[in-house]
Amino acid sequence: MNSIKLILFSIALGLAPLQLLAEQQLPTQFDNNRIILIPELISGKKLRFFTDTGGGWNAISKELHQQYNWPTITKVADGEEHTLSEMPKFKAEAEIPAGGIENFMAGYLFIAPEAEISAGQQFDGFLGGRWHAEKIIKIDYVTESMFILDSLDGVNLNQFKKVKLGFQKDSYQKYTTAFPRMSIKVQGIEHQMLLDTGATSTLTNTAKKQIHSKSNVVGTSFIAASVFDNWKARNPDWIVIKKAEHGTEEAMIKVPLVIIAEQSIGPVWFTRRGDNNFHEFMSSMMDKKIDGALGGSGLKYFELVIDYIDEHAYFKAEL
Repeated sequence: MNSIKLILFSIALGLAPLQLLAEQQLPTQFDNNRIILIPELISGKKLRFFTDTGGGWNAISKELHQQYNWPTITKVADGEEHTLSEMPKFKAEAEIPAGGIENFMAGYLFIAPEAEISAGQQFDGFLGGRWHAEKIIKIDYVTESMFILDSLDGVNLNQFKKVKLGFQKDSYQKYTTAFPRMSIKVQGIEHQMLLDTGATSTLTNTAKKQIHSKSNVVGTSFIAASVFDNWKARNPDWIVIKKAEHGTEEAMIKVPLVIIAEQSIGPVWFTRRGDNNFHEFMSSMMDKKIDGALGGSGLKYFELVIDYIDEHAYFKAEL
């Protein structure tokens, strides 16, 4: 959708038009290779939105919404009525845009209890795949910065490698979840993966020490159990941490070398997940069957540009 249509559509929905800057830096905090946006309300209060390209909803806390009484709208999806909130108004120097509008949420946010959104991590909101949709987003894990781009015209992509992204589409060729699929290679074998900036694992204290983490909550990558077990069997020298993840007691494996966008990086830690998690459940929301999710433990080596409009991503390893 071009810029003029996007503004007109936003006005028709009662949303504030996006500020169309060539490059809009977002107020960002990186937390162990996970990305949190920290916009500031007109009142001066700073909010914390967890961002997740593999997340299924966009939401704001019920407690915060009750405090500020932001305007709401009723939307119907799958026969159910939902009361959604508009994105709050932020200070110009510390604002974030609304989500994509070509989906049933139309840029609005679900209203949910803070505990449901943050799971004890003190988040005020959650921004999933449909927030990232319809945008061009630049993320630099090395400088810990995030930008919304109006186009690729001002970006020097000479040192980047371009990869095609896959998205599940409906009968009208519109995205459904806006979950991006891409491929990686390990030992010459290609694996289809969800590009998942929000992939998170809560480590046991033992695992925390072994991976030299400052926190128990970290950005990770996930891999289906059958692939994990095959890696482990074929590579007895690869480090495996048993019962690494608090709550699930799942193991983690340290893969020395992964090829992402024709670039060799590593090591990358992968957390084990049951095959059904990805081969069935997540694959049902993708355009192809996937083996896992590439998250912060692999993305941390890159500056990347995700062009949701053209359905490509650009990767540059910062080694």
